[in-house]
Amino acid sequence: MAEQRNKMKLTRIRYFFNYYYLAIASFVIVLLLTLLVYQETYQRVQERNEKLFNLKISQVQVDIENRMRDYIQILKGGKALYKASESVTRSDWAIYVKWLQIEENYPGIQGIGFAPYLRSDELPQHIAQVEAEKLEEAPDYIIFPEGKREIYTPISFIEPFTGRNRRAFGFDMFSDPRRREAMERARDSGDPVLSGKVQLIQENEKDRQPGFLIYLPVYEGKVHLENTTDRRRLLKGFVYCPFRSQDLFKAILGNEYTDIDIEVYDGTKPTIASLLFDTDTIAHYLQEKKQGYYQNTVTSQIAGNTWTLYFTSLPAFETATHTDLPAFILQGGILLAILVLFIGISQANVRKSNHLKQTITDNATAALFMMDANGYCTFMNPAAEHMTGYTFEEIRQQPLHNMIHHTHPDGTPYPLSECPIDRALPTNNAMRAHEDVFIRKGGEFFNVTCAARPIFEAGIPVATVIEVRDITKDKRARAALSESEARFRSMAESAPVMIWIIDADRQCTYLNKQWLVFTGQTLEQGLGRGWQAAMHPDDREKSARIYLEANRRQAPFRLEYRLKHMTEGYKWVVSTGSPRFHTNQEFIGYIGSVIDISEIKEAENKIKKNALLLQKVFEQVPAIVGLIEASEKKYILVNPILQDMYENRDLLGKTVKEAHPGRQGKILMDITEEVLRTGKPFSSKEMPLVIDRNLDGNLVTHYFNIVFQPLVNEMDAIEAIMLFAVDVTELVTARQKLSYINQELSRKNQELTQINNDLDSFVYTASHDLKAPIANLEGLSTMLRRKLQKQLGPVEDQLLTLVQQSINKLQSTIRDLAEITKVQKEKNIHTEPLLLADVLHDVTEDIRNLIESAEARITMDLQVQELVYARKNLRSIIYNLLSNAIKYRSPDRMPQITISTRMEDGRVVLCIQDNGLGLKPNQQEKLFSMFKRFHTHVEGTGIGLYIIKRIIENNGGSIEVESEYGVGTVFKVYFHAG
Repeated sequence: MAEQRNKMKLTRIRYFFNYYYLAIASFVIVLLLTLLVYQETYQRVQERNEKLFNLKISQVQVDIENRMRDYIQILKGGKALYKASESVTRSDWAIYVKWLQIEENYPGIQGIGFAPYLRSDELPQHIAQVEAEKLEEAPDYIIFPEGKREIYTPISFIEPFTGRNRRAFGFDMFSDPRRREAMERARDSGDPVLSGKVQLIQENEKDRQPGFLIYLPVYEGKVHLENTTDRRRLLKGFVYCPFRSQDLFKAILGNEYTDIDIEVYDGTKPTIASLLFDTDTIAHYLQEKKQGYYQNTVTSQIAGNTWTLYFTSLPAFETATHTDLPAFILQGGILLAILVLFIGISQANVRKSNHLKQTITDNATAALFMMDANGYCTFMNPAAEHMTGYTFEEIRQQPLHNMIHHTHPDGTPYPLSECPIDRALPTNNAMRAHEDVFIRKGGEFFNVTCAARPIFEAGIPVATVIEVRDITKDKRARAALSESEARFRSMAESAPVMIWIIDADRQCTYLNKQWLVFTGQTLEQGLGRGWQAAMHPDDREKSARIYLEANRRQAPFRLEYRLKHMTEGYKWVVSTGSPRFHTNQEFIGYIGSVIDISEIKEAENKIKKNALLLQKVFEQVPAIVGLIEASEKKYILVNPILQDMYENRDLLGKTVKEAHPGRQGKILMDITEEVLRTGKPFSSKEMPLVIDRNLDGNLVTHYFNIVFQPLVNEMDAIEAIMLFAVDVTELVTARQKLSYINQELSRKNQELTQINNDLDSFVYTASHDLKAPIANLEGLSTMLRRKLQKQLGPVEDQLLTLVQQSINKLQSTIRDLAEITKVQKEKNIHTEPLLLADVLHDVTEDIRNLIESAEARITMDLQVQELVYARKNLRSIIYNLLSNAIKYRSPDRMPQITISTRMEDGRVVLCIQDNGLGLKPNQQEKLFSMFKRFHTHVEGTGIGLYIIKRIIENNGGSIEVESEYGVGTVFKVYFHAG
């Protein structure tokens, strides 16, 4: 096939060149001539422009060199001045420079100066000499930079002595390496020397420019010196010129070279550091992609130094030298070549058309005849000769009707007047698709289809063109097809599935009875594209996409969609289609079937749901789950928890030993092999395994409750082992920690018990042993007051009163300490049902004087009337809280105290609320501490709240306080339920 396609391509190419070779050859020749002329013209223009560019370069180079020679000549004049005079004064030098008129005649020069060549021992005399001149413009003559050196060349003369030049006065140029190198070369050669790029002392922060200098040595005496030794010995100094490079080159170039860019570099290797001057701000030489059509680099030797000059053409140069002649030649030649091509193609098309018509006629499969007005054949193609058996010479002897159309198949004559073919010309009517019977030369009848059309000249029909096709085989094929279609319809109507036929345009041409029964559509509703109405709307786009892709490839397809049942709603079906082709391999559409798969779909959905449920269980179970394949002992399923334990490697497809390297891998592999050998499950609780999570040698011990469960098939053979494990590391660790904590708590409890016992013993001993001495102190105090009663003055009486008060406080403290010990030792104190109202009445009676003196108002709201408690303890709690509410009242308002009880979460709550002084937030935290008091204006030991808190907590209850400073306090006592 490939070889045949290649031959066809070569034939088509050969066929193309047979007709168009002359047009193509003419086009190519004219185009080549045009390109040759264009190339020659373009080259001449470029040569001319390049010569103009190089000429400008030469002019620039000459201008620069001439101007620099002029400056050197000025220096030689200054040297001559020193040679002609024994000494040159500052005024002499100023007059010399003034008459040179350098600003008008030599623009670009910064100034002209002289620097003496001084040894270190000559420096003081030189400074004294300059200071003696007493310059008004520069009263202080300072040589800089500072420092001791063997040789000095300070600038002592510089004219014009104004502006920037004053900053250079006194500068030792020999201190700068680059200046010194140029001065030494000038000294040793006796010639002017141009320095490298420097920063002039004259520069400031504004308009800073690079610069350079030219030095010319001046020697003692008037004799020409021949050797270096004499020159160094007799050197007197240097006449020199400083130059600001931008000012200098702008003055030299002026406005004559605006169409080229000029860059001047110090030395032979251009760099940014060596750039002296640039017409614009872009260093084109240093750009990777050079701009400008023309570029050139030249060097100039000036005063013993080398400058590199780089030139680039600017758009102005290219515009000035541009000419459109090459472009006109190219465009005109191309247009001429295209015109020649079109003329040649037009002539070739005429030849091709004539040849094509003849070829079509000769190779037409249909028989072609041309018949004149008299009915005679004037032309017949080879197909007509083959069809009738006549040659053209034979058939033209008589009218065409008499040769091939003279008799009916039944043997009766066919009159010419009835022949529709012959009547087409006189009636001026074209005839198409007329079926008839013709007669061959041998007398054989054959079926044909005919078309006849008159030919006109000047509006008059002069001939008839007749096209005839032999349809004998087609008639037989149609009959066979008709019979085949009848058989197909009979089979399709009896098939137990829905069958359809669709043409190449997606138009349905056939639906069998099963489709109509299933959908309830009529045949008229389903044909064309009406069948799509039965498809679920959500499935149409996807189905169309699958069909169109198959249609594009003319390939079979299969698709599932929902089809509307006549009575049962939408049901899932599967449709398969196969492409149909004509006998000539022309694609003519699809034939296919539709099968109800609703039951299969339901089963699949159930399986998918179960699989998804299993998958979710597998992934979300809060344990380690893995499935090990029996034959190769490889993981075939791993849930996320197991995978997360090994962050840097994938466990799927690896053996147990590969997945768990090291000793733990051997342990798990041994268990796996034991389960496979015995067929029995393996389980272990709190099994320790050492895990290297990241394969970095960082080992961590985990504990697992682990199970290896074999999974068998219907043949009782083990197919896989399910690994199920729960990480109980935290539980084991917590139990270990808890054991340690319990041990610590037990030890601490023993220590605290011992401490409490020691404390109780101490408190008891202290309270017991202190009673007698305190009683003695009290008696002695009373006796002393009685004995000295008449002798006591106010001061002594006050002192004895204070002693008695201290003894009373000490006795009270001892009683409280004894009470604390007693409270702490009380464990199984007798409890009884108590009426809260009775206990409150007893307490209020005890503190009646305190209540009346404070004018306190007490209200009660006892929702709970009875409480099982120790009477003494309950009385102590209420007594302390109620008396404190009155004692710590606010002086600004009458005391209001509310006593209430209620049930809360199964416990009895006693609330005592007052409107007293209140507490600050930081005081509330320490309220129940021993000996802690916050208000000193009331007598007390600060131990009462501590005692009642211990009583309440010893009996399983708790106490809380809520207080706001300046507003009041609420105490809540929660009694243990039961």
